[in-house]
Amino acid sequence: MNETLKDSCVNTSLNILLMYPPTPEHRERLRQAAPSARFPVARDAAEAARLVVDADAVLGNRYFLQSLPYAKRLRWMQSNSMGVDVILRGAGERLRGVTLTCARGLYADELADHALALVLGVARGLREAVEHYERRTWGRWSLPTLRGRRCLLLGYGATGRAIARRLSGFGVECLGVRRHAGETPATDDQGVTVHGPDGWRALLPSIDLLIVTLPRTRETEACVGAAELAALPSQAMVVNVGRGGVIEERALFDRLRDGCLWGAGLDTIEREPPGPDDEVWSVPRLLLTPHVGRSLESGPPRYERLFEENVRRFCAGEPLLHVVDQDLGY
Repeated sequence: MNETLKDSCVNTSLNILLMYPPTPEHRERLRQAAPSARFPVARDAAEAARLVVDADAVLGNRYFLQSLPYAKRLRWMQSNSMGVDVILRGAGERLRGVTLTCARGLYADELADHALALVLGVARGLREAVEHYERRTWGRWSLPTLRGRRCLLLGYGATGRAIARRLSGFGVECLGVRRHAGETPATDDQGVTVHGPDGWRALLPSIDLLIVTLPRTRETEACVGAAELAALPSQAMVVNVGRGGVIEERALFDRLRDGCLWGAGLDTIEREPPGPDDEVWSVPRLLLTPHVGRSLESGPPRYERLFEENVRRFCAGEPLLHVVDQDLGY
């Protein structure tokens, strides 16, 4: 937390605007975390625009971008998402001077579960099996097993590590790529060799499974393009549970149509939702899920405890959890 933000918080009555209806239990825990703060709730975009004028902080994404132009004293925004590319693109320079925090790592296990589902679905031909089912035909064909395969995790944060733990049980060798890794690859406590951001492309010819967990930033946009996809072996699989736009979709679809990849599993694409005539529906060997790697939550949202702890820290002038570097985009 910077000194300006710290000085503005301690011993001050604060307005912390909620962009979601809190449960009574959550509201009470927020009050315990910040006894002197007020917690108005925005129930629609118009109310958010009116209430944000006096807000020192905002919790939650809904209505945030619509209300941001009316903010006068905003110092902190807490996102309930892991990725903040939509917020950063939509807010632009209006977010400068505002500390942005995200839900980094909060949904890592859920995303890892979904990544594994996509890997298995692609490897074991589940889309093709469903097509046979719908046609009421019985077909059998050769399918690969995962044991002995080599996986490159492009993005080795909390989600990447959770995926590696799961794949290790299937006998898959995992390599990770991390922006802040050292120049020399090093093996972590999970047995994953972690590479820095410069050498991963040279590994692609030996990779059977490319899994992308990257956020979408200026640096990562279309970083998996035609050249990277062409470098993969013809029986390789590609899975994306990160953000749409990181993989150049036209190049991926062309490789799938030409039979140059075994298959791909995408939980996110650049344009969501796709229209009924979008080409994505007809690409062969593509398993598509509707951005449910982090699914709709039932029961108390997992972000509640993070919000409560960061509210406590905000009001105490302590460093906040999961601060976003707005220049890097995550």
